[in-house]
Amino acid sequence: MAYVQSYVLTKAMADFALHILFAEQMKAGIAVQSFTLAHAGWQVLLLLFNAFGLQFKLANLISLLLCEAITVVILLRWFWPSPNVIQPFWKTGIILLGISVAAPISIFWPLDHQFYLGYIGIVTYHNPTIILLRPFAILQFVFSMRYFESRPISKLEILGMAIISALAAFAKPSFAICLIPALGILALYRLFQKKHLDIPALLIGFAVPTALVLVIQFLITYRADDSGGILFAPFAVMGYYSNLLLPKFLLSIVFPLLVTIVYRKQAWQDVRMILTWLIFIFGCVYTYFLAEGGSRFYDGNFTWSGEIALYVLFAVSTLFFLDMEKST
Repeated sequence: MAYVQSYVLTKAMADFALHILFAEQMKAGIAVQSFTLAHAGWQVLLLLFNAFGLQFKLANLISLLLCEAITVVILLRWFWPSPNVIQPFWKTGIILLGISVAAPISIFWPLDHQFYLGYIGIVTYHNPTIILLRPFAILQFVFSMRYFESRPISKLEILGMAIISALAAFAKPSFAICLIPALGILALYRLFQKKHLDIPALLIGFAVPTALVLVIQFLITYRADDSGGILFAPFAVMGYYSNLLLPKFLLSIVFPLLVTIVYRKQAWQDVRMILTWLIFIFGCVYTYFLAEGGSRFYDGNFTWSGEIALYVLFAVSTLFFLDMEKST
């Protein structure tokens, strides 16, 4: 997959080919589109490898493999050893492999010949920025759990959270725009319950750096007269590609939905599950109700929020399921 995206599909204007082209243009001093410049994390990565003498195609291949490897390492550290789950390393490896290749149940393929369109993707490989975002999104979620722990958060941890938050938003804002409102709702709920919440750490470590990056990205992306802006267009983009949205939605979330239903009492008391479902709800709102105006209307850039939110939901639901199985 990595080789094909880096070398075979570069003549066709696929996502990786376009991002390689953007990196080449940036190196040559040629102006790129404002929306590309707003979250040029992949281009920065390619330019860094290119500075060491690597051609852009090879830099793209290495960057892709590096992001995937880092994602697996982060997941491995998160899942094994877990404080509540003790299991063989090989079993953890199989579980992580499953998370890494998870996809919707595409039973409607005989009807519309679509394995992907109309569903909310879980793990896709054709977009470099979503691949770059995955490790940051997992780290953000893991770090966000610290805000709700009674154990004090050190200044070093807050600094690390701030850096991760800024880099995650810069890589691709799709997860940040879901996490901000979800954390806000959960924080208010915790304050209403008079439970512990480190508000200064939440603001400094996440809210402020994320908001700053998002504001800058918004100004850069939509400053042009022909940008089209952000539109409220319920089901316009997703409905353009499929007329089976409800069943495809359900087939996209089968596993986390079943886990939540079976262990609904425990899930309602688990901060991880509450937060990740809130994140996914906001991801669905962006996916189904928002679109970009102008020529990028049907690009479906807001659908990436649903995908990365579902990816994190899938991972958290897996860990929660393992915890429940261990406790029974």
